[in-house]
Amino acid sequence: MARLDPQQYRNWRAYLDFGGGQVTDLFTHWIDVVHMFMGQDNPISAAAAGGVYHYKDGRTAPDTINVLLEYPSQFTATFEATLAPGITGDAIEMCGTEGPPMDRSLALRVSPGGRNAQATVVEASTDLDLDHVQNFLECIRTRKLPNGDVLIGHRSAQASHLGNLSYIQKRRIDFDPVREEILPF
Repeated sequence: MARLDPQQYRNWRAYLDFGGGQVTDLFTHWIDVVHMFMGQDNPISAAAAGGVYHYKDGRTAPDTINVLLEYPSQFTATFEATLAPGITGDAIEMCGTEGPPMDRSLALRVSPGGRNAQATVVEASTDLDLDHVQNFLECIRTRKLPNGDVLIGHRSAQASHLGNLSYIQKRRIDFDPVREEILPF
């Protein structure tokens, strides 16, 4: 019989047997926003690299990781994360040559990038937790779908799981978004 490991109990997210590390904790929320803005929610491939570079405490989820997803409408999404001390910050940045893909009323800042590229940074101007609670309560009252329904959650989690699978298998994962199947290599 397996013994309870207090480290795994307290820090379960750091163990791939119990959680998906930063990819399923954080990236799922970020990729949800990318899917919303780009109108595309099914990647066709995933590639990831990283490892346990800083914390030597037995964890199996990487403390540093990069995930790259490719989409059929010819764009990529990248997630970079590290738990190394002293490195902070979080944001979503969208870069492209056709200008910002969003409407200016979303409280965003646009700054020019190199060679005709533009970077768009979205800054929340409201209490997002309160917005989520209000949307949830409105959906209970009206029976309408929430802003992030089950299919949206599924697609965001699916993208994250493809990233983790690529990390674990140390290979590019090609994916059929219609059948939701990993393609053989």
